[in-house]
Amino acid sequence: MRDALRRRGLRCYVPMRYQVEAQQGHKLRRLVPAITELVFIYGTEDQISEAKMKLCETCYWLTRPVLGKNRREKVVVSDRDMENFIRITEQTERAVTYFRPDELSLEKGDRIRIHGGAFDGVEGVLVKVKGKREKQLVVSIPDLAVAAVSVKPDVVEVVSQQRPASHDILGDAKELIHLSTTMLISPPDKESSRHEWDLLYREIQGLYQSLLPRKGYIPSTEAQLSLALLLAERVLSSVNESTLQRCRTAASRLRPSKLRDQLLDEIKKNTL
Repeated sequence: MRDALRRRGLRCYVPMRYQVEAQQGHKLRRLVPAITELVFIYGTEDQISEAKMKLCETCYWLTRPVLGKNRREKVVVSDRDMENFIRITEQTERAVTYFRPDELSLEKGDRIRIHGGAFDGVEGVLVKVKGKREKQLVVSIPDLAVAAVSVKPDVVEVVSQQRPASHDILGDAKELIHLSTTMLISPPDKESSRHEWDLLYREIQGLYQSLLPRKGYIPSTEAQLSLALLLAERVLSSVNESTLQRCRTAASRLRPSKLRDQLLDEIKKNTL
């Protein structure tokens, strides 16, 4: 279908991936569509309708429901979204992972821009994908397709951050404690590893913002949360008296424990 459309002079795109298949006892790598039964076409509605009628009447427009109305509309992809998606997915030799839009919470990530390398200039959302150790650049076409590829910290510029209130208070608090402790004890060199330092700093800043409005409903969770906020404020050079008081209150509600000792130690460091 793609090739037939191209022969008619229409620009179209199908993301491809390599698939290993066994044929007569041999393993062969061949390119196959990464998303089945989907072709992106650049053209007017009349041009696409004419090609569809002449080439394949069983091909259908992709549609989506119109909010608040009992009808559907054709999906139209913006030039910017399409360009970013193509830049990521045309790298067939790279490990590109595809997702359905409902499999990722894209609003929870930071929007980034890549500098240098094969993805120079591409914008997307930086997230942690379950099962992947590396950070992933996620590029989406709204309501349609999502692709993710691993990126290195030294080619990332943070364009904007969007962090809603945390839905995993304990997990995010532990992560913030870990990242803040790393930054306080053995941070990346700010001169030679500037991008890595910036990325770690912004991750701490984002987690701090998402946890600040939250409260722990049991003493141990509130203690972890308070400790995380205090350590983050030390990294961000803005320790607040309200956070110190929150830590004192949390410590007073804990039985003797390692966590209580750690809280009291941090309070002492910041009140000398």
